This record gives sequence, C-alpha cells and structure tokens, in this order.
Amino acid sequence: MLHKAYNIVSRNNKTVFLFIAFFCVVFNASAQTGSVSGKITHSDGSAAQDAVIQIQELNISQVVDENGKFEIKNLPYNTYRVIITAFGLPPRSETVTVNAANIRKNVQVEQSSKSLNEVTIETQSEKRIIEETGFAVNVIETKNVEMQSIQANELLDRTAGVRIRQTGGLGSQVEYNINGLTGNSIRIFIDGVPISSYGPSFSLNSIPNSMIERIEVYKGVIPSYLSDDALGGAINVVLKKSLQNTLNVSYSFGSFNTHQTNVNGGYRNTKNGLTVRASGFYNYSDNSYDVWGDKVYITNPTTGRVEKVRAKRFHDGYSSLGGKAEIGFTNVKWADQFLIGAVLSGMKKEIQHGATMEVVYGNRHSKQNTQQLNVNYTKKNLIKKLDVSAFAAYSMLDRLVVDTVPYIYNWFGQKIDANGDGVWDKWISGAEGSNPTVLTNLEKNVVSRANASYRFLPQLRLNANYLMTGFVRKQDDALMSEEIRDMIGTRHLTKQVISVSLESALFNDRLKSSLFAKHYIQNLKLRDATRDTRTGTYSPYSVNKQNKNTGFGFALSYTLVRHVMLVASVEKAVRLPESTEIFGNSAENIDPAFDLKAEKSNNLNAGLNLGNFDLGKHQLGLVTTVFYRNTADMIRQGVPTQVSETYRFENLEHVLSKGIDAELNYNYNQVIYYSAGASVFNARFNTEFDRNGGKYYYYQKRLRNAPYFTANNNVRINLKNVIQKKSLLALYYNFAYVHEFFRDWEGIGRNNKPIIPTQIVHDLGIAYTLPNQKITFSFDAKNMFDRQVFDNWALQKPGRAFYGKITYKIF
Repeated sequence: MLHKAYNIVSRNNKTVFLFIAFFCVVFNASAQTGSVSGKITHSDGSAAQDAVIQIQELNISQVVDENGKFEIKNLPYNTYRVIITAFGLPPRSETVTVNAANIRKNVQVEQSSKSLNEVTIETQSEKRIIEETGFAVNVIETKNVEMQSIQANELLDRTAGVRIRQTGGLGSQVEYNINGLTGNSIRIFIDGVPISSYGPSFSLNSIPNSMIERIEVYKGVIPSYLSDDALGGAINVVLKKSLQNTLNVSYSFGSFNTHQTNVNGGYRNTKNGLTVRASGFYNYSDNSYDVWGDKVYITNPTTGRVEKVRAKRFHDGYSSLGGKAEIGFTNVKWADQFLIGAVLSGMKKEIQHGATMEVVYGNRHSKQNTQQLNVNYTKKNLIKKLDVSAFAAYSMLDRLVVDTVPYIYNWFGQKIDANGDGVWDKWISGAEGSNPTVLTNLEKNVVSRANASYRFLPQLRLNANYLMTGFVRKQDDALMSEEIRDMIGTRHLTKQVISVSLESALFNDRLKSSLFAKHYIQNLKLRDATRDTRTGTYSPYSVNKQNKNTGFGFALSYTLVRHVMLVASVEKAVRLPESTEIFGNSAENIDPAFDLKAEKSNNLNAGLNLGNFDLGKHQLGLVTTVFYRNTADMIRQGVPTQVSETYRFENLEHVLSKGIDAELNYNYNQVIYYSAGASVFNARFNTEFDRNGGKYYYYQKRLRNAPYFTANNNVRINLKNVIQKKSLLALYYNFAYVHEFFRDWEGIGRNNKPIIPTQIVHDLGIAYTLPNQKITFSFDAKNMFDRQVFDNWALQKPGRAFYGKITYKIF
C-alpha cells in the first residue's frame, strides 16, 4: 500500500502548497468585501421589472426580480461604475463606493414608451456562438454540476459520441474516444493550450468543476486556432475568467479509501489590474475494489486445480499532489491578460498487473514529479482590428519505475509456493514486468503557441496560428550492463504545426464559414541498443528522420429559420505519433515503436441543430450529426505479448468508419432537466487489394476493441426552498449503456471470440446547497447494482461505490 502518499512529492512540490496556504490566509484576511442592494423603479413608482444591473469593472450583471430589487454580493472594497439598462431606454450610469458590509442604492428610471411586445432583445450565449461555427461540436456547461461528486471525465462520458475509457480506478490510464477514433487521435486542451505541457499528473480530473466555465468537444474536424494535429477530434476545457475575488474549497471521501481535495482562488486589484490565481489538488485511493471473472483465479495448493475467485485489488494504490499559481495583470490597457505561472505536481502509482489482469504484480511501482513555468499573454485590438495571444511553457518530468522483486503473487496477495516446499516461486526473468529494473527518465518539454487574428471587414477575419513542441528524454537503468547503458542515448522529438484560416459571416450572420489549412513538421532523433536474437549480443541502433504533411478543411453553418441550423465540415487530417507511442513508457507497460508512421484521415461531418425551442415553461433542443472517417495507418494499441504482458503501438491499414450520434435536451421551468444521447458507428478494415491489375477496396472485420454503440440518459431535478428558504436540493440520476464488442478476431465463430460484454450502469446522487449559497453537501452512489464494468479487455473498473463531498465557497 501507499504508506505515506506525501512522500512521493519532492520538496519543490511541497513549496507550492505552502504558497497556496499562505495565499489563502493572507487573501482571506485582507480582501474585505461588501454587498450592494437596492431597487430600480420607474418615475411613477412602479418596479422596473425589465432592468439589468451591470458592474463594468468586474464584468458582473444581474437582472432585477419582479419587485425591481437586486443584490450583488462579495464585492471587494472599491469604487465602481454601475450601468443600468431597461427596455426602450438608453443606459444609465451611476457610481457606487463599497466601503461597508452593506451598501444601499436605489435608482429611478423613466417609464419606457415601448411595451415588452414592441421590443425584443435576444443575446447569444457563448455555447450558441460556438455551435454556429459549422464544426461538429458539443458544448458542456458545468453550472448545474459543479457541486456534485463528479469529475470532468464523467461529464464527457455522458456526451453523445464520446466514450471515456479507463484501465482501472483513480489514477489509471485514460483514453478519450470520439466517434470511434481514440487515444492520441484526440487532443486535450486547457484554454487552447495542450494539456500535455502541464505533466501527466495534472489531468482533467485534477480540475474541479467549480473552475470550469464550459467544455468544448469537437468531433473529427477541429478549428485552426487549436493548432494541433488532432485527427479524431479535440476537447477544450475553458476555465472561468471571473474578475471577482474568489476562494473555494472542496473535499470528497468515498469507497476504496478515496480522498480528493481541491482549493482554488483568485484576487484582482481593480485599481491597477494586479491578478493572482492559485489552485491545488490532492488525490488518494487504495483502489481496493473487487474483481472477478475468467482472468481472476488462483491455483488450489491442495488439488492443483485452477479456481476462479472474487478478490480485492491489493497493490493498486495511487496518490497525486499538485498546485498551479499565476500572477500578473488582467484588463489593463496594454494587455487583456498577462500572467506568469508555475505548476508543480507529483504522483505515485502501484502497478497491480500487466496489460491484462491475468498476470498479477505485488511490488512493481512508479513515481514521477513535474515542474513547469509558463507565460500567457492576450490582447484584443493590439492595433486596430488585430487580436493576438501567445503562450510558452517549459517543463521537466522526473519518472522512476522500480521492479526488482522476483516473487510471484496470486490474486489474494499471497506469494505462491506451488511445490509446497517453503520456497517462494519466482519469475524466470528476475522481476515481475520483465528483467529487473530501476529505470529513471528525465523528460524536458517546451511548448510555444502564438495566434493572431485580423478582421478586414465586419464579416471577414483572417487567423494565423503556430504551435511548436519539443520533447527530450534521457533515460538510464542502473541494473543494465555498462555496455548497453552506453548505447542508449537521449531521445529527441519536435513538432511544428502552422495553420491559417479565413472566417466569414454573411447574410446577416445566417451563413458562417471557415476555410483552413495546416502544415505539420516532425523531427525524430534517437540512439538505442538492439539485441540480435540469434547471438544474444547488443549493437547500437539510431534513428534520424523528418516527417512533413499538409492538411486542409472547410466548415460552415447555415440558419434556415430561427432555431433551425445546418452544419457541415470536411478535413484532410493528419496526426503525428506522440512521444509515448514512439519511445514507450515502462510505467504503463508500453514498449517502444520507433517505426510508427503518421496517421491520416479524410473526415466529414454533417448535422442538424434544432432549438432551443421555448414552449412556455418547456424548453427543447436536439443536435444530431452523421460522420464519415476514412483513415490510413491508424495508430492503435497492439495486442499484449503473452510473455511479458506489455504492448506496443502499431499502424493499422485502411479503416473506414461511418456513424451517427444524437443528443436531446429538455427542461421544464428550470426545475426538471433531461438529456439523452446515443452514438452508433461501424468501423471496419478497408484494405486495398489488387485483382487482375485493378485495385478495389474490400471490407473486412470490424475494428477490434472499440465500443460501437453507446447511450446515456441523465435526469436532474432542482427543488428550491426545501427545509430552508433560499436553499436548493438537487436530485440526479444517470443511466449508461455500452453494447458488447470484440477484443480481437481470434477463434472461429461468435462463441469463441473474446468479447467485452454489454454493460449497463446506474448512478444516483443528491446535493443540498444551504441558503447562503456557499456550502453544498452532496452524496453519490455510482454503479449502484455492482455491475462488472470494462472499458478494455480483461481490465475491470470499480464496482459499486459511494462518495460524499462538501464544497465551501468562502467568497
């Protein structure tokens, strides 16, 4: 087990938590806040029910209630400009100084000469604006779930066309699947920056929902501003940019001794724009859930027979600790945002088994620590009509994989003595994974990104984007011979993506389009030792090559009538192999594959967006997309080796995938929310043959290890004033369905093929927010009926689990 999880983190990592603790204490003591309340009335004394209050400096707005009353809380002591708008009247400006706990401000406005029937004001949400770009995109808003014991990956897993695949419990390897394309074909971003620059222990699950504004899921074709080689799609997590002072803390405890803590806060000086933001997280779990099935067995010492058992995972502990801090200026004349930041994180992971659960480990483990420095700059109208943004980061990752104990364990955590002579059985190789190893990797990453956007005309904009990533790995193993160690050199991998796009909005913004092109450059250089299988001797082996590729695409949307929109996008996409795929990763049982080629695909999406339709107290919307993917040299995880239970990535031949996904959203009077999504696709090998001198395509077997039919249903009920006035009680339920799929094609006939069975999972939860809107208690029951759940062959996920969470918005 993990006796003291904090021992995995270096002194540098602990420093960030001292900083965060100091920041929280100082900030809480010094940032005095107050509230402004009042009433907006017409000259005849009636309530101005249509008035909107806006505090310009903080970008805060609020609509008055039916009595014309308003109250804006948690305002730092300062002087603000308050803008009041109402139907049919010009905006009115007032000044208010917050220097006490409660400030009263009543305002009288003229009676509008227009009725509500004569004036229609309609604003578009950011979600709607993104959906009108023409890309196949789902936008997930987190405002209704930020208090639940639910993580970003779980929200994504409920989205039509998206499947999150994990190899186990907390801290296990995660793959993102969008419309059948998976792994590194899907790129993950945080505010448009590749998440890989933050280190592997800083994942989506490390970001609390309270920090997330929305999650954008692009399917197949992605916009050029993300400027990466995402062949199958992209997930962009947009964090909140509130200029208010905030401090939030949450703690969750649950099954399998799981603990998760998050703290995040921000401070801004409204006079000079000085901004400080910080967040920290700690995760721990024994991951001691039950597993059972064909791959979970012991050999009876008395009878010698193999017996299937139900056992707890005993060597799968995980802990991670990290922090992120930024300081700089926001909303000043020379920058919308200029922030210098640092990220420190570390984790330790015990390794329970190989690539499947058949080979059990009892001692193998890995540790890693990451340090990163970054700078971020954005400015709209740097010069007239020109918007720019830039990001640069440098990070170092130190990884250690330890596997030196040769004993063989069974699923009860016992050392095996098959002969009964008191001598423990040992692996012939001398260790659990393969040969004994104390492998150290020092990885250095450089990421730089620059975007520029120039608007020639109100309807026409040109964008240029550049992304460069540099990766260097230096590795050493003290248990290898000096001869082999001298042959192993530093690995180098660099990637550049240059993209341009032209965006237009015509016919009163009814027709929007984006034409884009991308150029990719990758350089690979390494030196390694290769073994001659006949003689057993080693010799040096080197690779030095460059890949260049070009892609292009087009996206458009057309609004037929209000709330009815057609979208379509097409792209010739390219995806370059990543460092882990090429160089391997012993901590995740991945062998190197130096000969991988770039993955290429012709992608097409077409969709229909309906809604949201307002039908009195009812609101209804439907989004549906059909897609086509013709992929060559698809990079996929290979079948694990039978001896060492490791695997390598490989290029597959042509794969043709076609399918459809749809998502329905409904709410009744902002009380009952219902969403349902489903995705079906058919991915099959599309191999080219030559018959009598004429080439043709021949449809072969279905793509292995890929779920092709998934569905989700989610219901949420919000009840106000339960037990106490101004409180909120939320009840929520989720149903998930994954149809059975094949692991591979071994065996003749359906009954002899290895199958991942159909899975049906039910989750239920409740959350209660106190009247002050600062404290929320939640309780979640996941996989209520304890179903056996797999995302991958012979890698079981947790069964029934319970989690409680408390969230405190200090201000």
